[in-house]
Amino acid sequence: MRLSVFSPESSTQLLIDLAKIYQGYFPPEQLTQESLQALIENEQTQFYVTLFNERHLGALQIQVTEHQAQLSLLSVRDLTRRRGIAKNLLREVEKQLKSEQVSMISMSLKEIPEAEKQGLTLFMQAVGYQLSDSVFTKTL
Repeated sequence: MRLSVFSPESSTQLLIDLAKIYQGYFPPEQLTQESLQALIENEQTQFYVTLFNERHLGALQIQVTEHQAQLSLLSVRDLTRRRGIAKNLLREVEKQLKSEQVSMISMSLKEIPEAEKQGLTLFMQAVGYQLSDSVFTKTL
């Protein structure tokens, strides 16, 4: 089965999976169903997940302003890392953003948990993002 990337509707399974995806990213008090539901329903942003075998494995939040997009909350479930999930998620989201006339994508390194910064930096550079002043950028 192929990985699919989409903007999800809320479901019990989605909330369970998001708690696993963001474990270690958010403190436990932010992993409640109410907090995760608010994340999905935030009207200021777009939220995307990647699904495989009926399980959500990765997630990403995007805020679009005119021709620029700000990525945040990029995370993949620990057990499924290093299998191309984040790469596929970014690639599909970039295609969607390009079709919406977005020409520049950025993501701040400052929001990333300290333990994840080194690995994320290597990953983002491998998928074509440039790092300058703690901000990753990519031109579409």
